Amino acid sequence: MNYFIIVKTGWVFTAQEFSKQLRDRWPVSLIKEVQDPRDSEALEFELPMENSKIYGSLNRKGNAVIFIGSLQDCAEFTQWCRSFIPPSEEVVFCDESMSINFELAAGMSPADIVQAMRASEYG
Repeated sequence: MNYFIIVKTGWVFTAQEFSKQLRDRWPVSLIKEVQDPRDSEALEFELPMENSKIYGSLNRKGNAVIFIGSLQDCAEFTQWCRSFIPPSEEVVFCDESMSINFELAAGMSPADIVQAMRASEYG
């Protein structure tokens, strides 16, 4: 299942800065810049995590990160991504079917994110 972190306000990740931050945090990550400007993605990445690999991408607009991996690894990655977005920005976490959909507040821990995912999906 694909997960999405979507910034609803005007703030964006630049592909260069996001790529740098990924490399700093996960030095053995695989990151590929998408060269075709018609493609909706600016870069694709693969990150080695504790329980899985996260496969993901940053959209060309820089306002959404799309990824897949184990639940706990995705929660940790989500918390890491949210830490770069100013707390005042409105950010949503959802899955592709929108069965999981909640506001991703600044300061949420990976455990908070897992709890919100489960509550959103089954609530």
